[in-house]
Amino acid sequence: MKWLEVEITAEPEWQDTISEIFMDLGIQGMEIVDPEAFRAVLEKNRYLDYADDVFIDSFGDKVVVRAYFHADYDTSFLERQLSDAFDMHNIDPNPKLLFRVRDDSEWKDNWRNNYKSFLISERVIVKPSWEACNYEDGRVVVEIDPVMAFGTGTHETTRMCAKFIDELIKGNEYILDLGCGTGILGIIAALLGAEKVTCVDIDEAACFTAKENIIKNHVEDKISVLAGELKDVEKRGYDIIIVNIITDVIISLIPELKDYCKPGTNIFLSGIIKERRQEVLEKAALHGFRPVQELNEREWVAIRLCIDS
Repeated sequence: MKWLEVEITAEPEWQDTISEIFMDLGIQGMEIVDPEAFRAVLEKNRYLDYADDVFIDSFGDKVVVRAYFHADYDTSFLERQLSDAFDMHNIDPNPKLLFRVRDDSEWKDNWRNNYKSFLISERVIVKPSWEACNYEDGRVVVEIDPVMAFGTGTHETTRMCAKFIDELIKGNEYILDLGCGTGILGIIAALLGAEKVTCVDIDEAACFTAKENIIKNHVEDKISVLAGELKDVEKRGYDIIIVNIITDVIISLIPELKDYCKPGTNIFLSGIIKERRQEVLEKAALHGFRPVQELNEREWVAIRLCIDS
């Protein structure tokens, strides 16, 4: 189905008025992009480390309101109606108008073209469910579809964790995955031979997605999913602990991780921005952990820690 999209770019103070004008014209749907509201959310959000500065700046300082009409709506008539409404409400200067015809397919399936199978580590291929993939010698295939939960394997923080897992998994390990998102890292560990994986996330939607992906990859006998925090996990010595979250949360968890370690436990910390690398290392040293390996991709750092006793 086709739609007429009308996009208006204006000063933020006119957002409510423009929205009301559109509502009076009988729209079928509306979308508002408010850069100030977006920035306000980021300022209060503990996950700010994941927000790219270039992406934030791309929003500019004006509000964008998009309204959707049936495709056969007369654009000339609509433009006159909007112009009259702007004059009546003394919107000055008149906002910038842009008309487009859009198709449902743009929101339905075309996004799939941007997500292809790829090699995430030496032994692991990640692929979407709709794409065929030939098994290569010695490699396993993880099937993950893009959803709202973080972690399809394309982000640097996830890739670096996958590399650590690929290098360290030899078989029969007990794994703890904190901030599991879609479950991709736990699934990789299970497919590479881990004995048991405990996936934990505070987001129930992420846990639901992780469970679906675990079943899809036929490793439900090896992986359990817990909606909660580290304190909700039974204390025992794990062979590998994966913490792919953000710097602030990583730092807050370091003192508690010792309760889940045994001599020789490997801890993978990822989601660390380079500017805070030293802060993480100092906190780790304070609690008896030593760094043994480090990976870097763009502005991100992943650190492997060990504990000897």
